[in-house]
Amino acid sequence: MGFFDKLGQLLGGKAAAAAAPLASEPPAVAAVTTQDWQALCMAFAQALVPDDAQGLWGEVQQALEHPAQYLDRFAAELANRGMNEPAHVTPWLALVEGLQWRGQNYELDWKLNMDDAIWALQQLKAVQQRALPLQALAGSAALGHDALLEAGDYLRSQGLSLVSIDIESDCYPLSVLETSAVAPLQALAQKVGGKLVVLHN
Repeated sequence: MGFFDKLGQLLGGKAAAAAAPLASEPPAVAAVTTQDWQALCMAFAQALVPDDAQGLWGEVQQALEHPAQYLDRFAAELANRGMNEPAHVTPWLALVEGLQWRGQNYELDWKLNMDDAIWALQQLKAVQQRALPLQALAGSAALGHDALLEAGDYLRSQGLSLVSIDIESDCYPLSVLETSAVAPLQALAQKVGGKLVVLHN
């Protein structure tokens, strides 16, 4: 066998080896199903809007399966978010919007102070229903993320958790949950590619 034959055989062998999949490659990520979204939506509904679980799920399902219809249905409400094409519609944002329309989520700009945080918390039905006193937070000079961490610490002392439904924006869509509901919701959110952030020190 000549030199070039040996070289070709060697290169061919290396190419074949390179083409072979590595044993250490991570397994393929499971596809997100409608059932995954329904489980997440129903868990949020159970925690925050138990009387309107089907309504909330109906909106999220429509955003998932028929984004153009969802956009037509809620065009006026979605205009402020800049959602004016079906491609902008996601079930994750539909979940956030649905909770906001039902008074269980409030979106706060990152340039906030404690007065802003207190006002936002007072808009949430979860806080109103429990008649939570927030005077302990008044007078704090904390700003931005620090103010939310301080508010989260206070809510924690009341057996509650302040969470932000991450929409990859410079704002905080805030909800207040029973602390026991947080970990299951985080797991369900992660399954659909979302993130639920707990705010406390």
